[in-house]
Amino acid sequence: MSEIDVDAILRQGQAFADEVEVYVSRYEDLSLEQRQMAVSSVFEHAGQNIYIRVIKDGKIGVSATSDPTRIGDAMKAAVSSANLSEKIEGWNGLPGKEEIASGKDPYDDTLEISADTAAEYLSRMNAGAEKYSEARVVTAGVTLMKGSSILANSNGVWLERKFSDISLGIDAICDGSTGYDGDSAPFASRLNPEKIGEQTVFYATASRGGETIESKKYDVVFSENVVDSLIYELFSNAVNGRNVLTGKSIYANSLGTEVANPKISFSDSPMEEAGDSWRRFDTEGTPTKKLDIVKDGVLTSFLYDKKTAAQAGTVTTGNALRAGNGTTTIAPHCLTISAPRENVLERPCLFVKEVIGAHTANPLTGEFSVEVANAFIAEGGKLNRPVKKAMLAGNVFDILKGEITISQSAKAFSGALVPQMRIPDLQVI
Repeated sequence: MSEIDVDAILRQGQAFADEVEVYVSRYEDLSLEQRQMAVSSVFEHAGQNIYIRVIKDGKIGVSATSDPTRIGDAMKAAVSSANLSEKIEGWNGLPGKEEIASGKDPYDDTLEISADTAAEYLSRMNAGAEKYSEARVVTAGVTLMKGSSILANSNGVWLERKFSDISLGIDAICDGSTGYDGDSAPFASRLNPEKIGEQTVFYATASRGGETIESKKYDVVFSENVVDSLIYELFSNAVNGRNVLTGKSIYANSLGTEVANPKISFSDSPMEEAGDSWRRFDTEGTPTKKLDIVKDGVLTSFLYDKKTAAQAGTVTTGNALRAGNGTTTIAPHCLTISAPRENVLERPCLFVKEVIGAHTANPLTGEFSVEVANAFIAEGGKLNRPVKKAMLAGNVFDILKGEITISQSAKAFSGALVPQMRIPDLQVI
């Protein structure tokens, strides 16, 4: 890939705008897919993206290109975009140079982006799946990625970051019942491919012969996957500063009020290395720091980038991330929850490994109705009896006001550390 003269881009932009920002992302990745126990495809790619943001008369313009020979055109597009944009009242400039915490990036320099490496991960998942021979692996996949970024602006910011990721997934079937498991991490040492394969075929075999259960309220335990896709997803949307400003958050007028059980707190912990995407600075160059979002049940902060903070009359929380078109999105770097802990499966409950339809939950009201998959009546820490054709209905924000408990351990997802969660009296249909 061609070298990019970031300083030259900044100088060029300053001739047309008040402030200029350049974000360069470079990456290489490889994906390997398996179908019916045979490798069906291998995709390898390397590329770079150049994002340009300009601020002119308090207006923001953005453009992007992957072609270094078209940087001039991209700059003109960014300036034109700014001219057509609305002025950001209260805009106080892009970040300047500030002290950034020391520390390593989520980057594994020993990771080899190769088909042989991916094939080894596939082989290890398949080996784990052999523990339950009556199940059949249907598909499996491995994605390997390494990358780096440079962020620079006309206020003297110059920051570099490296990142890597290994993503594994596998699904299986047994007598019409299915199972899936997967995991991802920046470091190979954090992954157990054999366990992923074993868990997949376990759920496929254990889910056979599921029973229909009575429609009533149950104590329900959500797996980490369900907590992430349902609870965390809707909560993150509700504390997103952009949604607050546009009236798309149930919490828009709730700052300083009780929104959850007093035993519950939420924080964003950007430097939590137990996560998989920690950051010392966000993609605008603002240093990151731990942020209390809900403290003892009380909503204490929303998440902002520079633009939304200016519009809200406050300061950025350092939660800007870069979207594919070069604009900034807002999200937690590592969302964590504090709540009473227990062995959530010890007492009788309905354990739900997966749900179908989490994306249909109403992000404004928090209401959801989802179908369970790989669900079991559990007791004494054991998944005793499989359940089929059950629906769950409830409200995420009401759940957070209740007497929930969480598991001792948590699983790392992109932007979160997620425990299992026990929810009392949830309606099962």
